[in-house]
Amino acid sequence: ARLAEERRKLCRLLWLRGGTDATFALRSSRVMAQTGLKLPHEEEGLVGSLGVLRRFGAAEGASGPWAALGGSLLWDARQRKLAALQVAACAEPSPSQLVCLGVDQTGALTGSVRSTVDSFTLLASASVDLSRRKGPRFGVDLSFDVE
Repeated sequence: ARLAEERRKLCRLLWLRGGTDATFALRSSRVMAQTGLKLPHEEEGLVGSLGVLRRFGAAEGASGPWAALGGSLLWDARQRKLAALQVAACAEPSPSQLVCLGVDQTGALTGSVRSTVDSFTLLASASVDLSRRKGPRFGVDLSFDVE
């Protein structure tokens, strides 16, 4: 159950969120894939999605560095154009650190770093619009787990 939850979290980090009404996903220890459909709405037709993710490095559940690369897209069948695209990568150089970086079709570059020391967890994230329509956004989250 813990490994399944880790796979779901990794998919959420690397794939588009909320892009479909119905999704089917296959997850294994190294490769994950999903497909889905978004039902027609006023502004767009039937939208299909596809996501692929590949994990490299230490085996799932084992300690050791690993990295994952993934991408997902939404295709609008009525307008015959790309509705959304995201490409992202995550790496865990040590069990207490996680680094993620992604870019989407609008030119938004997002990144986050999570570091844990004892019971303290620091999560820092940033987003920069490379098309310069919006300014940069930054966030910091500090949490402490009491056991």
